[in-house]
Amino acid sequence: MNPARRLLVSPLLFDRNPKEAIVSDFHRADEPEIPLLNEPLVQGNLLRGRHGSPFETVSAQPSTPAPSPGVSAEVPDSPLPPDAEALVERLSGRAMSWLTGDGRGVIEARCAAAMQEHAHWIVGQVSREIGLALEAELKGWVKAAVREELAARAAQSTPPEA
Repeated sequence: MNPARRLLVSPLLFDRNPKEAIVSDFHRADEPEIPLLNEPLVQGNLLRGRHGSPFETVSAQPSTPAPSPGVSAEVPDSPLPPDAEALVERLSGRAMSWLTGDGRGVIEARCAAAMQEHAHWIVGQVSREIGLALEAELKGWVKAAVREELAARAAQSTPPEA
């Protein structure tokens, strides 16, 4: 089997059946996946997050059922009490403040680490492919050089005819 492992990609990422994707050899199967941005970081390792995010995962199904025909789909102006709306606004402000402040550094560090890992993987793949191509070419070059040398020696060893 190919040394690169295969991974089934989640159907939530695509609108069709799961497909196989090649995963870099840089990751081992026993290592956890790279955490998402909503997972807290483990201090000292940008590519690992703690298990169990304080945020809920996005579900594949809609959270509210579709209204049945004949039932009015009117949405009240304010589904939350005023206290909850104030809390939502405050939390939204804090989240935006964090994302434009300290959060930006965290995001940049994670992106830089992921880009560096991917760059290492690409360098490995390109080096391997160049090595395989060069190996095939080198065999041809050596054979041609040996043939030329044998022909040159054969021409020198035969006496000139007069």
